[in-house]
Amino acid sequence: MRAVALASCLILSASVAGYSLTPRVVAGPRAAPTRPAFRTALPSTTSLPAMPAAPKRVAQIFMTEEMVVKETTQRSLVKAIGWRFTAGVVTAMTSYFFTGSLAMAASIVGWDLCSKSVTMFLGERLWNNVKWGKDGSGDSQKRSIAKALAWRAFAATNTLFASIVLTKGKAGVAGKIAGTDSVIKTILFYFYERVWAVVPWGKYMPEPEAIAAPEPAVAAE
Repeated sequence: MRAVALASCLILSASVAGYSLTPRVVAGPRAAPTRPAFRTALPSTTSLPAMPAAPKRVAQIFMTEEMVVKETTQRSLVKAIGWRFTAGVVTAMTSYFFTGSLAMAASIVGWDLCSKSVTMFLGERLWNNVKWGKDGSGDSQKRSIAKALAWRAFAATNTLFASIVLTKGKAGVAGKIAGTDSVIKTILFYFYERVWAVVPWGKYMPEPEAIAAPEPAVAAE
């Protein structure tokens, strides 16, 4: 009995002093809490929405002809009037120089005015449909030379005929008038054309013609 009482006293004393006689388990370092792993399921390619099919035929613009500058009717009319005034002054001077008569010079100029005003306008409209010597900016120098020579061939013949008729058969005088006109007016007409070539008024680009692109071959599925 004394031994039991002594053991109880020892246990009570140890508990009061803060000691425990029961063995203490020492825990190791606390491991970090683990989080549940989440896996994001990516959609497979078979589950993606179907993309709209590309159109089988796409319209494309093709230039069916080389783009060149065109001239309006108003431009051709103004050019014809302007040149008729310039040429009339030259014809009046040469006619008076070789005939010595103002009346005769006025008659020849009047003939030219009536016979060449319309033909000059028609000639401009015909040249407007000729693509040679034209590009995206206008007439080339070669085209201006060709126009000057072509117009002079007609105008010189016209002036020669008028001079012969109005001078009552004086072919020599008529030839001098027509020959002098040809030299002076050919040079003037060339520079007249070059000046008009840089004038943008009355020029336009025609609308391009569009055709559809050929339908591409579709591979068999």
